[in-house]
Amino acid sequence: MKISIKIILIICLMNTLILSSQESELKRAHSEYENFAYADAISAYEKIIKKGNASLEVYQKLGDCYFFNSELKDAAKWYLKMMEEKKELEKNGTEVNEVTAGYYFRTSQSLKFLKRYKEADSLMIKVKESNIADSRAKRLIDNPDYLEKISLQSGRYTIENLPRNSIYVDFAPAIYKNKLVFSSARGTVKSNAKKNRWTQQPYLDLLSYTLKESGDFDYPEHFSKDLNSRLHESTSTFTKDGNTIYFTRNNLINSKFGKDSSGVNRLKIYRAQLNNKSKWDSIEDLSFNNNEYSVAHPALSPDGTKLYFASDMPGGYGMSDLYVIGINQDGSFTTPKNLGPTINTEGRDTFPFISESGTLYFSSDGHLGLGGLDIFAAKLEGNDKTVYNVGKPINSIADDVTFIFDENTRKGYFASNRPGGRGNDDIYSFMETTPLITKCEGSLKTIIIEKKSGSILENADIEVRDGTKAIIFKGKTDPKGKVVMNLDCGDKTYEITIKKEGFDPVIKNITIKRDTPSRSESIELKSNVPEKGLDLAKLLNLKPIYFASNKALILNESAKELDKVIAYLKEYPSIKIEIGSHTDSKGSDSYNMKLSQRRATSTANYVVSKGIDPSRVKSRGYGETVLINRCGNGVRCSKEEHSQNRRSEFIVIEN
Repeated sequence: MKISIKIILIICLMNTLILSSQESELKRAHSEYENFAYADAISAYEKIIKKGNASLEVYQKLGDCYFFNSELKDAAKWYLKMMEEKKELEKNGTEVNEVTAGYYFRTSQSLKFLKRYKEADSLMIKVKESNIADSRAKRLIDNPDYLEKISLQSGRYTIENLPRNSIYVDFAPAIYKNKLVFSSARGTVKSNAKKNRWTQQPYLDLLSYTLKESGDFDYPEHFSKDLNSRLHESTSTFTKDGNTIYFTRNNLINSKFGKDSSGVNRLKIYRAQLNNKSKWDSIEDLSFNNNEYSVAHPALSPDGTKLYFASDMPGGYGMSDLYVIGINQDGSFTTPKNLGPTINTEGRDTFPFISESGTLYFSSDGHLGLGGLDIFAAKLEGNDKTVYNVGKPINSIADDVTFIFDENTRKGYFASNRPGGRGNDDIYSFMETTPLITKCEGSLKTIIIEKKSGSILENADIEVRDGTKAIIFKGKTDPKGKVVMNLDCGDKTYEITIKKEGFDPVIKNITIKRDTPSRSESIELKSNVPEKGLDLAKLLNLKPIYFASNKALILNESAKELDKVIAYLKEYPSIKIEIGSHTDSKGSDSYNMKLSQRRATSTANYVVSKGIDPSRVKSRGYGETVLINRCGNGVRCSKEEHSQNRRSEFIVIEN
């Protein structure tokens, strides 16, 4: 018995030690995560999962580690595990509140890296269905065809991976005189290459290539040892005179590692001046920086009076927003201004660049894109507030960032960590072959013709509806049967309806494409006017027209049938008819001829009395000269056979 108790105590002690060890491992992993040591946190979390101790929180944080290191394939793997765990917990009656809109979004972005766009979009729609106010979900609901719009902008660039990219991070290109300045983590640049805990890569320095007319690149050099510190230096921008640089650096306070109240080292924008010895000095921490949040990635306006940047300062819309600040003549600054919800989202809006024409280019994962951070363009002035995805091949399933562009040469550079590159992030050069398509103007010329004769038809009514069935054009064909319409050519299909009196209407779908923005289309209309020789009595399925015996007086029942003929003549005002009255062979030939003429005249008079132009109606009595059966003079026939010959015809003689 004592032995059994000892065994139980040993087992309990072992379980306590195992539990304590698990808690210690989890605590250590969470600590690495909270300190942004994502590379170390990944290793710690994966060990916990391998031991079978995974949880919803572990999957979440492991997915985040990969996501914030831009390793979206692995992020997708663990976010999907998180979603599976969420379903299992809810199936067992546990309410799960930890999977927020942010996690749906990051899972969606990670799935886009795998080109699983339908699954990615469905996750964001769930955010909207949950009544969570999120502009990213709303953008998707409002623009379900966003991939088509991206396709419209695609193919406007040729790109090339720079030949001297390293296996490390190379990004943030900027032009300074005859140099391409950029930021790199390549370890060969620093003799004491210390790695940062976020990515386990060396800290970033500012390097530069000398730009050659041949387009070749030598190995890069330090841009300035005066600017490089032991921490990160990245994203730079220069005044046009080349005497001032703004750049991003980790917060350094008196050459020491500066931290916020949570122990996090933030980013700041610094400014330096070129002295008379061509050295950068007077490096200053700018007045709008703050130890409690990051201010980074500066971009000057073309006239140098404004500075655009990204920040996670309080009061923004998302993880990082774009701001603008005025630069006074004495070098001081105005108050930063958020660029607003048209530009900024709940996601990451960052890396601004302003072209000479005032177009803002920036990277975002909150606007609709192909995956990761995409590059977008927006006009800062004017009425067009649309944010345009610049399309492939600039954008990809991965992160595409730090876009710069010379509108005169149409050349530029950007960086991407897309598959197939040389390193973690590579710099690409590009040439823009077609400008940004802010409005694709196309035209449709239609010529309406009569199907049988091929003759043109003027004054035909044309109505055009877009994909939402809204009427966007109404008009008539000119004397040449033609009408020209200006339409959006963004690979859109329009519903064209053509109507003209006397013709069957035609509805046709016509697509105007970007590669063929102008179309000419001949559309045939088929006449529905009865042909010559047609008997309206048969067409309208009229009952026999009855008269009083041996008289030409029209009875009430027959008047109703004649009203059908009158309505038809009013509908088709171009046709003319002959009213023919026929009798049977009973009675003399001359009597029947006179009787039929009186009846034909009486019928015509009734028609004219109802508003039909007399010139359109002729009348003729045929007597018994046009029998439709054998019942002529001297032939014995039944009453029914004789009645077949007593009839009125309404023959079309002109249409």
